[in-house]
Amino acid sequence: MPEGISVEDTSALKNTYSHGDEGCLSAVLSAELLEKFIRGFTGLIPEPIFFFLELPVSGSDDEFELYYLDNCTAPVISTLITEYGQMLINDGLCRFGFGGNESGDEIYVQRYKVMSIYSPDGGRLKKTEKLLKDLGASPVTDLVTPWDVISEENPAVCASVEEDGISAFDLPEMLEKAGMYKAEN
Repeated sequence: MPEGISVEDTSALKNTYSHGDEGCLSAVLSAELLEKFIRGFTGLIPEPIFFFLELPVSGSDDEFELYYLDNCTAPVISTLITEYGQMLINDGLCRFGFGGNESGDEIYVQRYKVMSIYSPDGGRLKKTEKLLKDLGASPVTDLVTPWDVISEENPAVCASVEEDGISAFDLPEMLEKAGMYKAEN
């Protein structure tokens, strides 16, 4: 599990993925594999690429503010992942993702770092599945996620993390000059 997520018993969680609706995959990967997968998937997305970040509103578990950085090149996305990827992966509160402004491809790293992956392009979806297999993820019919193992007897604690004094909550202001903006509700 990422640093900002604590669950006592995670023995039922494995590096796995499953097929959903057409063009959709869901996946659970260890924190150690997430950055490699995200880099691989974003490398498949045709430019321009967007980055999005969801941050919880103070005191709320289900209300988030959404921020976008649109029309990025692949090198910009690679730099974002290099600079902030581990912090985003290890943060227990934020949700984030990347997608194609025009292609419709998207990866959404949700709460507890469960990933939803979409690609309308069958070839890119097959390459995505190969990326998962190359990282050791196994295809399964029923994906077991942290949601399935969390209970009163096995609670989860989520917290924000900092890397070099920076947290996910600092990114909207830090990336504002690069074009990051808050989505209208």
